[in-house]
Amino acid sequence: MTAPGTVLVTGATSGIGLAAAGQLAAAGWTVLVHGRTPERAALACAQLAGNDLAGNESTGNGPAGNGPAGELVPVHADLSALAEVRRLADSIGTTVALVNNAGVFTPSAIAEQRRVSADGHELTWAVNYLAPFALTTALAGRLGAVVNVTSGMHVRAEPHWADPDLVEGWDRVRAYGQSKLALTAFSAELGARWPAVPVTAVNPGYVDTPLVRAAFGGPAGDVSVGAAHVVAPLLGGSPVGGYVELGVRAVPHPLVEDSEGRARLWALTERLLAARPV
Repeated sequence: MTAPGTVLVTGATSGIGLAAAGQLAAAGWTVLVHGRTPERAALACAQLAGNDLAGNESTGNGPAGNGPAGELVPVHADLSALAEVRRLADSIGTTVALVNNAGVFTPSAIAEQRRVSADGHELTWAVNYLAPFALTTALAGRLGAVVNVTSGMHVRAEPHWADPDLVEGWDRVRAYGQSKLALTAFSAELGARWPAVPVTAVNPGYVDTPLVRAAFGGPAGDVSVGAAHVVAPLLGGSPVGGYVELGVRAVPHPLVEDSEGRARLWALTERLLAARPV
């Protein structure tokens, strides 16, 4: 178990992120509760401070008690904009554990709409992969542990080396799968490059989050259970390092175990991040 310290949880205003922030705060961590806007981050902190440690979005009523043991600190950044990601990293002056949870999946209502970030990248790729890569590497030297929230969909995905933004042949499942494959491979490469920092890619399972509702409907599993899988590497409840699925070490996509492929992905990502929007 990692001793409670400070942890940044991205995408912490709803779903798994909100529940994970509550569970970490209950365990005594100081939680930097990330939201896309200051208002959303502050609202999430208020919700958690009101004893809603499981992140119960529908009622706002949590277990009885005296609130979280750890401090809740709102932070904000629009992770679809790389300048905002860099600003967030610059604002953190202490050693933190990092939970890269924020993610998007094109909702069913706009299922055929390919969206683009402020930097010109396909939005799913930008938020689910480029932002975690940029944030994590910008925090080099200030990280005690990293948990990247991935998906079982990464196993069936493929990297699109020549067109990672899927300008040609985009669909929402392909975009999401590729982003989570890249994040999982990044986790393994980061672990190899930073051996002193535990890096775990966690598949929390198919749970009832706003993302899942908007993209697939229901039913889905308990969000607090998914969040527990996410925070387990920090709380001593599951294996640390590698790819962990529902609390058990599992076999990832072959790219994740291919050191040459991971290095190729890292180099590609650095080129994408170095480019500036037109």
